[in-house]
Amino acid sequence: MKTLKISMLTLALVFLSISANGQKGKIVLNTNEIPEETHVNLDDFPKDQVLPMIHGWGGMTVDINNAPAGTDFTPLLEGLENDHCQVPHWGYVVKGAIKIIYEDKSSEVFRGGEAFYMKPGHTGVVLEDLQLVSFSPEEGMHELGTHLEKKVAAMQSQGSSQ
Repeated sequence: MKTLKISMLTLALVFLSISANGQKGKIVLNTNEIPEETHVNLDDFPKDQVLPMIHGWGGMTVDINNAPAGTDFTPLLEGLENDHCQVPHWGYVVKGAIKIIYEDKSSEVFRGGEAFYMKPGHTGVVLEDLQLVSFSPEEGMHELGTHLEKKVAAMQSQGSSQ
């Protein structure tokens, strides 16, 4: 009976993954993809990225965001759709606080010790030195990571030429 339930659940997940594949607004998890590392210490995340992240966790990306108070992410998001991040994030604020501002001008504050869902169409301003961990669809995070790397490189280039 247990095997039958597991088989039915697996078939349902496969069906949902196939039917959602390629549809905007749908998140496709590849739960059969087992990452090489299934746990990582926060101190062991890549240090050579603007937003340290690890891809390949069953269709999800896990990232660590460390930012000092006063950081405004808005300039980094310019050039994305509506100049806002369009990737949803689920996570946990380890310490600090961040104010999330949505395209419709609504906002909310996520604080240390809180789990959160950050819907697409957002930017943020760090209120207190921040460390958060978030999980996001891998496909969207590849694009976001590439965009952020280019924006930071351009900003650094402008800063060094002045």
